[in-house]
Amino acid sequence: MNYQKEAIPKLIELLKDTSFIKLKNTADLIYPGAEKFYGHGWIVNYDIDWVSVRAAWLLEEITFQNFGYRDITINEDKLMSLHKQNYTSYLQTGSHDIDFKDKTPRKQLILYRLMLADSVSKWWDKNKNTWTRFNALKEALSSVDEQRQSLALHYLRFDKTICDGLTIEKYKVELKPLVQKIKQSENGEADQAKYLLDDNEYYWFKSKKSNR
Repeated sequence: MNYQKEAIPKLIELLKDTSFIKLKNTADLIYPGAEKFYGHGWIVNYDIDWVSVRAAWLLEEITFQNFGYRDITINEDKLMSLHKQNYTSYLQTGSHDIDFKDKTPRKQLILYRLMLADSVSKWWDKNKNTWTRFNALKEALSSVDEQRQSLALHYLRFDKTICDGLTIEKYKVELKPLVQKIKQSENGEADQAKYLLDDNEYYWFKSKKSNR
């Protein structure tokens, strides 16, 4: 992710990879290909048994774009409901059987993702000469797309990868008003915006990794 712009064309090439390589040792990972739920874990809303989707996950994290690669919405409310309803069984086995798998036939799924890859390539051809990660961050916060807002807010709150041009001054002048607007919107990301605004800006910014 620290390669920023340089990584994007390489990841776009990987979007054309149709390999399916099942992940192993995923006990604490909750994702569309998961087959067990152990009552806890890290949620990833990408079907990352596919190489193309692994690349897309990283690409969306770098660019703060929504290219359409999230196959299913997995949230903690659904998982906790499953956990409570089947708790007696959980005590006996230590896990819940789950099925997040996409029911779309594999050939159709591959063709669909190749179409997505083509649209991402066209997006990059149009934007590659002017794209910067800071501008992408700003555009995501300005967007009405809650997935893009989520990526941007998560980056600002937790991520320590490089975003050239991001300074505490630029955050206050150019980004903070956008975060305040999301908070006031009361949409699905309003709470995350509030948490970011409640953070101590100086300690938060000091912890971020950058070459600025």
